[in-house]
Amino acid sequence: MDKYSVLKKYFGYEEFKTPQDKIIDLVLEDNEVIGLLPTGFGKSIIFQVLALMLEGVSIVISPLIALMEDQVKALKRKGIYAAVLNSNLSFEEQLEVYSSLKKYKLIYVSPERLENKLFLKYMKDLKVSMIVVDEAHTILWAEGFREAFGQIYTFIESFYDRPKLLALTATATHSTVQKIKAYLHLESPIVVEVPMDRPNLFYKVISMEHKINFLIKYLKNHENDRGIIYCLTRKKTEELHYKLIELGFPNAYYHGGLDIELKKRNQDTFTNGEQKIMICTNAFGMGIDIPDIRFVIEYDLPQSLEDLVQQMGRASRDGAYGEGIVLFSFQDINTVEYFIRQQQDSKIQKQNQKKLEALVDYCLTKKCRHSFISSYFGQREKSCKVSCDNCSKMCR
Repeated sequence: MDKYSVLKKYFGYEEFKTPQDKIIDLVLEDNEVIGLLPTGFGKSIIFQVLALMLEGVSIVISPLIALMEDQVKALKRKGIYAAVLNSNLSFEEQLEVYSSLKKYKLIYVSPERLENKLFLKYMKDLKVSMIVVDEAHTILWAEGFREAFGQIYTFIESFYDRPKLLALTATATHSTVQKIKAYLHLESPIVVEVPMDRPNLFYKVISMEHKINFLIKYLKNHENDRGIIYCLTRKKTEELHYKLIELGFPNAYYHGGLDIELKKRNQDTFTNGEQKIMICTNAFGMGIDIPDIRFVIEYDLPQSLEDLVQQMGRASRDGAYGEGIVLFSFQDINTVEYFIRQQQDSKIQKQNQKKLEALVDYCLTKKCRHSFISSYFGQREKSCKVSCDNCSKMCR
C-alpha cells in the first residue's frame, strides 16, 4: 500500500499534515531525517505509516515505559502487530515476544535494551528496516543519568544492511539538534522543522508566594475542565495531591517513585476521564494523546524552557483554547539550582544554569511570551497580540 492508503486504512485520515508526508518520502529515499514538530502534531503517525510500508520490522527507541505501552496498545486496537520489550515484562513474557519477532511491524524498546545480549542475539536474524529515535531530545540524558542513550549509534552500526533512520522531537534548540547529530553520528541529515508556536494557548506568569490560594480559586472556576499541575519534586507532588483532596478537589498523582501498578492505575484514571486533575512531576505526560486538556499549571518552576514548552504543549491538542500558567516564586530558583548542583560534570552544570536563566527571563519578560519562546528555539514569530498576559495588557 502507498502512504495514503495506509493512512486511511489504519488511522482514518484522508490527508497528511504538512510536512508529515515530506518526512515519509525523505526516509523512503534513504535520507537520514531529524523532524522537529510541535507537541500534538502527530509525530508517531509518521513512523507508524513508514513501518507499515516497509518490509520487516521497525525498532522504535523510546525513553519512557508508559509512552511505549500506550502507543503499542493504540496500535493493537488498530489491528497493527506491535510489541514492547521493557522491564515490566517477566522473562517468560519477553521470551514470548522474542519467539514471535518476525510477525511484528513495530517493536518499542528503551535505549538500555540495546545493550541486552539476548535482544542483540535475536536482532541478528531479523530484517530491521528502520530505526526510530522518538522524543530525540532525550538523547541528552546520556550526559546525566542514562548513559545508554549515547550507545544508540553502536546499535545502528551493528547491522550489515544499515536500517533507515528517523529522529523525532517536539523541542530542540540549535544546540540540541547538533547533539542529536553528534550522538547518532549523522553527517548530513535533513532537518525538517515546523513552527512550534501554539497560538491557541494563552501563556501567563503569575508571581506569588501563596500558590495554593490561587490554585483553589482557579480550580473552582474550571471545575469541568481537565488539567495537569506540574510540581518539581516527588514530595511536593504528594503533598499537593493530598492537600487538594482535603480541600475537596479529587485528583490523580504521578511520579517516578510510585510502584508500577499505582502509576498505571493513576494514569488510566486521568486518561479515561475518571479524574480531571493530574498532579505530577515531569515523569508524566510524554506521548500522552488526550486532546481536551484545557490547562497546564507549573506549580513549581520547571528546570528549563524545553521542559516548560513540552509540558504546556500537552494542553488543548485539539486546537481549542487552552492555558499554560507558571506560578513563579524566586524561591523556586533555589530549588532548581540545587538540582543543577547535583550534576558532577561542571560543563553540564553550566549548560543547565544557562537554561534556568533563560526560563527566569521568560517569567520576568514584559514582551510577548509566544515570540520569546519561538526566538529561544531559533524561530521567528510576531507578537501574538492577544494570546499571552503581556500582549493582552498592552491591548487594553
